[in-house]
Amino acid sequence: MTRVEGCEIDRIDGAVSKAWLDHVLGRAAAPIALGDPAWLLCHCDDGVTWGRFEGGVWRLGSTVFQDLCPHPSALVLLELRVFSAVAEVLIWRADDGLRGRILRDSAAPMKDVSCLPHDEERLLVSGRAGEHQNGFTRVGDGTGAEQALPFRVTEGSAHSWPRLRVRHYFARDNESGSVRVVATRLVEVK
Repeated sequence: MTRVEGCEIDRIDGAVSKAWLDHVLGRAAAPIALGDPAWLLCHCDDGVTWGRFEGGVWRLGSTVFQDLCPHPSALVLLELRVFSAVAEVLIWRADDGLRGRILRDSAAPMKDVSCLPHDEERLLVSGRAGEHQNGFTRVGDGTGAEQALPFRVTEGSAHSWPRLRVRHYFARDNESGSVRVVATRLVEVK
């Protein structure tokens, strides 16, 4: 594989990964500024927690809907994504602690225009909007799955439901010439 086009990927060690978790939990400053708005998506052993950065602090679904959203901690965390238009920080639990990476757009000129980054929008949980409380809305998809999204959601057509913007980065295989997705990051919720 040649280099990934259009992005920069930086590994982060356990200490910096823990610093990001501490930042989300309000115990430390952010290791780097991601701008505003910023979002959080955390997968834990026992569910999903969304969050949003507002007024210099994180608002987490786990503080609003405690019965639905797990509180992120190093013990239950599977994967934590903190993201904005600037970059995405991805933290995951490994056998020896937390690990992570930061993925951001590159300012370097593209060498292979067929590898330009591509954005895609994905529909978030849709079907039924429930209780709205402290900036979060409980939503369900009709199968029993529920999440607390970090904004007001009102029922309507599928076009009106919130979406997650995802950016894909590509690389070309030197031997086959094929182009494939090699990295993906979350960009925004809208």
